[in-house]
Amino acid sequence: MYILEGYDRDWSAPSDVRYASYTELPGGIYIFKIKAINSDGVWSETPYEITIKVIPPWWKTLWFYIIAGIVVFASVVGFFRYRTNIIKKENKILENKVSERTKELAEKNRDITSSIEYAKRIQEAILPSKDLIFSKLKNAFILYKPKDIVSGDFYWFGEKGDYKIIAVVDCTGHGVPGAFMSMIGHNLLNQIVSEKGFSDPGKILEELHKGVQGALKQGHNDVNTNDGMDVAMMALNTETRECLWAGAFRGLVIINDEGEIEKIDGNKYPVGGAQLDSERIFTTHKRQLQKNDCVYMSTDGYADQFGGPKGKKFMVRQFHDNLKSVHQYSIAEQQKELENQFNEWKGNFEQIDDVLVIGIKV
Repeated sequence: MYILEGYDRDWSAPSDVRYASYTELPGGIYIFKIKAINSDGVWSETPYEITIKVIPPWWKTLWFYIIAGIVVFASVVGFFRYRTNIIKKENKILENKVSERTKELAEKNRDITSSIEYAKRIQEAILPSKDLIFSKLKNAFILYKPKDIVSGDFYWFGEKGDYKIIAVVDCTGHGVPGAFMSMIGHNLLNQIVSEKGFSDPGKILEELHKGVQGALKQGHNDVNTNDGMDVAMMALNTETRECLWAGAFRGLVIINDEGEIEKIDGNKYPVGGAQLDSERIFTTHKRQLQKNDCVYMSTDGYADQFGGPKGKKFMVRQFHDNLKSVHQYSIAEQQKELENQFNEWKGNFEQIDDVLVIGIKV
């Protein structure tokens, strides 16, 4: 019987074959043991041993596995470094391109901003001087907060006879488009009042409507523009306190010394824009004001502002309540309080529209 320790599990069956055959032994050290039996049937007590060392082929040796592992690891590391370098180079190229484009956009943005800033100076130069207005209307304030650099809201002032004529105008859009509209409206109002001699607010708005439609070629088949203006216009005789007022989608608020409030709505159509009616007539309202009465005109930017704890609109009703709460203050304090209330309501919300409020105490 025999056993090859390191390969066989048990002794072989007794046999009279004088050799043992093993093929494809893995590399390693083996001990071959053999027992013999004599003619009396007695087995040898101590088996005979032969130590056999099988040398594996070089590709199955430990050093080969180590070297192969090192080569594979180095190849993987080298591949990743190669790919990383390629990606870094590509990223660098992209960063350079992005940097160039960013620089170009920044330069264009600076040019555009510079142009708009210059347009703002032109718009401010065209607007009537507040010093002139306040010299004619002693107790008045103008709260003017454009949303962008230039504004689609503007105020206008003129004189004709015994009347001081003042208007708040909200043009379609804001920013640059609104500013273009504001320049059209301002020039037309100068022509209508100063050159043509109109002083009745309703008639002025009718002429302004025709002028806007003519300037924008509205009604022509080849031109499709519905841009217009919401206007509140008042002609005030500061001596007699007679007030003539007309509005296009904008109203007038009058609060007397006792805190009673009167709201006068304007006509429900704008100046300019699409016209379905054959002729657009604006109604002139006449009121005899009393001493210490306060009159207010505004665009919709104040009441439409989102803010507060729930991010809702301020709303017209709350705006009128605010006017009622401040009407007995001095005119400067009224402006300051209304501006503080607006800023507090807006909080961190973005201003959504131009804001213009004019108040006059007679």
